[in-house]
Amino acid sequence: MRREESAYIAFGQYWLQARHQETTRLWLTNIIAIVFAALLALIAWKGLIYWYIAAFGLALALFGLFTNHALRVLSVRYSRVASTLMDFELGLGDYRRFIEGGEKRGVKAAWENLWSLHIAFVLFYCFAVAGWAALLTMARDVTVVANWPAIITFCLVLLASLGFYRLFLWRREKEAETQPLALPKRARERRKLEG
Repeated sequence: MRREESAYIAFGQYWLQARHQETTRLWLTNIIAIVFAALLALIAWKGLIYWYIAAFGLALALFGLFTNHALRVLSVRYSRVASTLMDFELGLGDYRRFIEGGEKRGVKAAWENLWSLHIAFVLFYCFAVAGWAALLTMARDVTVVANWPAIITFCLVLLASLGFYRLFLWRREKEAETQPLALPKRARERRKLEG
């Protein structure tokens, strides 16, 4: 098998793996949203908020947030390798299908990075964590005098989950996007030998 054929096969495998991570993240979020809807329907039907229903919703929201992050990092890594193979080994140009913003700077890049599909997933899970935490404070066995503790809990947990994501998980995603790959160096060396 020639080197170019091997590069095509490797590119296809990495591209499919990146697409698989995106599809998995979408299906996981769809299933979790259906479970959330069922739990909320159960709460509305019973008219009472039991602590174990709210605790299960909170645990599921946290699971979704962290799984979403893990799938995002894998997707970025696989897509970067596929992009590098396409650009350097196959000579077909750069392909940034999975990474938002690319090399853009300023307001346009900030806008594209802020309002991406990935941020929609993160916001969905952060709101879910905050919402289930607020419902947990309103549970049947928990004494609440007014709705203010639930509102304050919602706001504080939402800010805490977004802050946690920004401080700890976002850094890992940016690292995955900017981590140097060995392949471009090898391609440059090959071009020097050919030239």
